[in-house]
Amino acid sequence: MPSDNPLSPLLLEKNRPQQARAIATYERILAAAAQLLSEVGVDNISTNLIAEQAGITAPALYRYFPNKYALLYTLGARLMDRQNQVLIAWSERHQHHQTALIDHMLPLLEETYAVTANTPAGLVLMRALRALPVMQDVLLESHRAMSEWALAHWPLTRAKDNLRRLRLTLQMATSAIELALEDPDMPAEFALREAATMLQSYWRQQI
Repeated sequence: MPSDNPLSPLLLEKNRPQQARAIATYERILAAAAQLLSEVGVDNISTNLIAEQAGITAPALYRYFPNKYALLYTLGARLMDRQNQVLIAWSERHQHHQTALIDHMLPLLEETYAVTANTPAGLVLMRALRALPVMQDVLLESHRAMSEWALAHWPLTRAKDNLRRLRLTLQMATSAIELALEDPDMPAEFALREAATMLQSYWRQQI
C-alpha cells in the first residue's frame, strides 16, 4: 500500500526478480535473513552475515536489497500480508456478518497467532514492526489498509469513529498476539481468550 510518507528508496527492494533462478536467490536471501533474525536478533544481524548464510557474496545480495533494513521491511510486510489474509478468510467464512464476526473473535486471534508463530522469526519481526522507526510504516499501513477493507465489507457506517475503532481493534489484537508469543508466564490460550472476550464486549456495545 502506498504511504503518505513514502520510505526512502534506500529502504526498499532494488530489483524484484522475474526469472526463476533470480527468484530462488531472492527467496534464499530472505530465508537466511529470517533464520539469522531468530538466532542473533535485529541489532546483530548484518548483510554480510545474511550473504554468508545464503551462500552468496555481499555484492550479489546488494543486487536485491541495499541494506538490512530493506530485508527487514520485506519480511515484515510479508508477515503482515499473511495476517491480513487470515482476517479476510475469516470474514468471508462468516459472510461479513457482524454478529457472527463478534461471536467468532477467538478463532481469528488463534489463527493469526498460529500464522505468526509459524513464520520464521515471527516474534522478532513483530517486535521490530513496533520498535524500529523504519519498520513502523509497515505496521501502520497494514492496519490502515485492513481497517478500510473492514469498513467497506462489514455492516458499519463509514463514520470516522468506526474507522478508529477498527484501528484500535487491530492494534489490541496485535498486542495480545505478541504478548502470547513472548511471555512464558502468559499462556497463549489464556491471553487470546481474554483478549477476544474484551474485544467482543467492546463491539457488542457498538451495535
